[in-house]
Order: sequence, then C-alpha cells, then structure tokens
Amino acid sequence: MSVNPRWLGLAASVLLATSGFLAGKPVPRDGAWLLGVIVWFVALAMLIRAWWTLRDATDQRGLLVTAALWSVPLLVAPPLGSHDIYAYACQGQLFDAGFDLYEVGPAALPCTWLSDVPELWRETPTPYGPLWIAVEGAAAWLAHGSLPAAVLLLRLAAVLGLVLCVAAVHRLSRGNALLAASPLVLVHVVSGAHNDVVLAGLVLAGFVAARRPGLAAAAASGLAFGLAVAVKVTALGAVPFALLLVFFAGTTRARWTSTLTFGVTIGATYALLAVLTGHGLGFLHALGSTSTMVQWLSIPTGVGMAVGYVLRMLGHPESFATAVAVARAVGLLALAVILLGLWWRTATTLASLKRAAHPGGAPINSGSATGPEPGGSVTTGRDATADRATASSATGGVTGDDAADGVTDGAADGVTGGAADGGATGRRAQDVVLTAAGCGMLAAAVLGPVFYAWYAIAGIALLAGTTLTGRLRTVVLVAAAGLPLLTLPDSLGLATKTKVPGAFLDVALVTAAAVHLVRRRRRSAPPPTAHSTQGTPAVSGPATD
Repeated sequence: MSVNPRWLGLAASVLLATSGFLAGKPVPRDGAWLLGVIVWFVALAMLIRAWWTLRDATDQRGLLVTAALWSVPLLVAPPLGSHDIYAYACQGQLFDAGFDLYEVGPAALPCTWLSDVPELWRETPTPYGPLWIAVEGAAAWLAHGSLPAAVLLLRLAAVLGLVLCVAAVHRLSRGNALLAASPLVLVHVVSGAHNDVVLAGLVLAGFVAARRPGLAAAAASGLAFGLAVAVKVTALGAVPFALLLVFFAGTTRARWTSTLTFGVTIGATYALLAVLTGHGLGFLHALGSTSTMVQWLSIPTGVGMAVGYVLRMLGHPESFATAVAVARAVGLLALAVILLGLWWRTATTLASLKRAAHPGGAPINSGSATGPEPGGSVTTGRDATADRATASSATGGVTGDDAADGVTDGAADGVTGGAADGGATGRRAQDVVLTAAGCGMLAAAVLGPVFYAWYAIAGIALLAGTTLTGRLRTVVLVAAAGLPLLTLPDSLGLATKTKVPGAFLDVALVTAAAVHLVRRRRRSAPPPTAHSTQGTPAVSGPATD
C-alpha cells in the first residue's frame, strides 16, 4: 500500500521535531540523546523519501502548501542541525546594549543565553552585515529576555526570507517550488533560521529587478543587492552577474548610466545602514573566525588535510597546518579563476544573444519586427536555435557538463519575462546569468576554507530561478535532500568524526574532476582539417600524434 507523500513528510517532520526535544542539546549524551539521534536519521530518511517522490509534481501551489504543512512542527521544536540561532539572539542582546559586535563576542555582556551559544561564537565577533545585526537586535529587544521568543522571531525573519525566495523564483521560472519543501530548507531555514535564506531572497529580488530596463529598475536592483550585502558579504559574489543583466537590459545609450546607478545604489544602501547601526566594515576582521575549523567538507581544506596526514606519516607532523593553509590558498585562487571564467563566458553569451536577436543594437528584449510572443520574451526565427551553443558556453567550460546542460535546456525556451514583465530580459539571457551566478555561489561555498550545509542555500536558490533541467537539476535535488545528513540534531558535524576518510575522499573527487575535464577537452578539440595537412609530405610507417 502506497503512502501519500504529503502525510509521510508530515509524519517525518513531527519525528524531526521529536528528535530535537530528545537530542537537541549536546549534553548530556545519554540514552535519550541516543534515541533522539536514531529518530533523527529515521525521520530524515522518511522526509527524503516523501520529498523525492514529489520531484515530478507540477502543481506548484500544492507543493507550497506541502512545504507550509511540513514546516509547522519544526517551528515549535528546538533548533535542529545547528545552534547558530542562539548566537544570533545573543548578538542581538549585545547590539541592544550598545556593544560593537565587530569587536566583541556574546561573552562580553555576558549574554543571558550564553550557555546555549556554541563555543566557537562565545568570544567571536560577528561576521555579518549591519542589516542582519539590526534584525538580531530587534528580535532580542522584542523577546524581553525570553529565548524561545527570540528563536521564534528569528525564525520568522528566516521564513520571510524564504517567502521572498518563493515569490522571486515564481517571477523568474514559475517552477521549482519543490525546493521550498526540501529537507535542506526545512532543517536549516525553518528550524535553524540561517540568515543565508534572507540573503538569497534579497539577491533573487535584485535579479528580478535587474531584468527590466531603465534607471528605476537598476536602482531597485541595487537596493536589493545592497540589503543582501548588509546581511552577509558573500552576496557580493552574485553582483557582477546582476550587473550584466542591468547592462544588457538597457538601450545602448542608457547602459552605462543604468550600470552606474546599480553600483552607486548598492554602496549607498550599505553606507546608510552602516550609519544607522554604527556597524560598517568591521566585519572584515571576523571573516576568518570560522577558519580555525578544519573539516573536509571544504574541498581545498580536505585536500590539504590529506597531504598533511601523509606528511605526518613521513615524520613531519608540524607541516599539517602549512599543508592546509596552502591548499586553502590554492582553492581561493581556483575560485577566482572559476568566477572570472563564468562571468566572462556569461558576458560574451549575452552579447551573442543580443547580436543574433537584434542586430540594430536594441536591448535583448526590446522587440523586433515579428513582435513579442504572448506573455514571453522576443524570439526571432534564428535566435531560438543559433545560440544554443553560445548559451551553453556560459558555464560549460568552467563548471562541467551539468551546468552546461542546465543553461542549454533553459536557453532554448525563451518563453517568459520579456514583454509581460515590461521589458525584462528574456528567458534565454536570464537563465544563462542565473545559472552562472548560482554555480558561482556554490563554487564559493565548497571552495572556501570552511563549508556548512546551509552555505549552499544561496546558490541553490539562484538555480531555482532557472529552467532547471537535466543533470544539473539532479545534482541540486540530491544536494537539497542529502546535506542535512551531515549534522546531528545537537549541531554535531559528522565531518569532525570522519576526518581521515573524508580528506582522502576529497582527493579522489578532485582527481576525478581533473580527469573528466582533460577528457572533455580532448573530445571537444577540433579534428585536424584537410587544409592544415595540405602540403605535408607523406611519411612511411605508422601515423604519429
């Protein structure tokens, strides 16, 4: 007898909430805690099963109702998978007391709820921007010393960020509501209230506005991105891609003024919030606060750990930290190359799409002799097919075939945005930009010095705004389903208990990726032409390479 996945998922959500009451605290680790951990994994397995069953559902409204239903038990349970929400509450108390959060940690007050804050954050200044600090302060002030009230208010802020994500994704892709009910969202947004979802919602809102031509749209997009950066500086990773949409959405004459307006508005928004809260760029000192955590979920860190373990075996234990530091530096260099490559390919693809659709120099979406499609972007007889290759190049050369498939599948549609959105850039350009930005944000998450499951939220949210198909969709769904398995309900990361095998798994992954790229390059290399060999004297014996 088959079980309705909606009710199976609800039962799983109730069990997850139960595991929080049994094993939501790191101490004591007694029989109740062990039972809670067992319930946690059983519940996650049930939730993943129910959610995966819905992966082909097309009723977007029904999926959102399911997401809301599954969220209810988690809103009244202790935080699951992470206790960062307690640090948020304590940082809010410090802000209300007039402390500079870029100089001191929660122990300086001390915070009323200090014993609930993870040890990593007790003495650590906050790495967040002025907007999120203000949100923390408002939650702590309204809670009046009640930790459950502060948790509920911070969860409300996260849920509002999720609602903003859903609304923006509906405007961008009119699909992918399934991701709002994913285990990743339920555990680390609804329960854990990580501010990454607020960042993601604001970034998506910025992309929605960036599709429209005109200074007002550029300013609105800049405002959204300025607010996103004021939550967490990692939002800056998406700004160059939004800038491309702003640039190509306008007429030739207005492009530079729109781009300038976009950038100035971002800076002005952040500066205003910095003045109002008294917290500006001091977070830069705290950005490395989590780098003391050495765990293999960050691929460069894992490779460095593996090298360090080998050096230990060879009698050089003191070289472990150096190996990790060097690997992290190489990872950041690789990330810079990837982001630059993604941006350049996206820019050249948008330029190609514009030239193919509108040789006269009008905006991509401004219209043509054939007129716009009903409710969709302008499409000419040739640009629906001629630019599949250029669209796929936006990410294929850097992030692999999966990203290329996602871009190519979406680029061929060309059926939303456009005239219906008052001149927004068409689906092809939009999908190319959002796919590149999403892949770039995910690359920044896994190639940074430290990775936690919720770091993937922003990248996945951006990809949800695309025509997500093929292998890229499968990768996103697997990540959204499996990432919560990396932690226990009391926030213990399993990566801390699997350091050696995890580190060498990273080495295997990097090796496999390198082999794949080399083979792909060889397959894509053009064969020698008759012209290139004309005039070459015949040689006896076997042909040589």
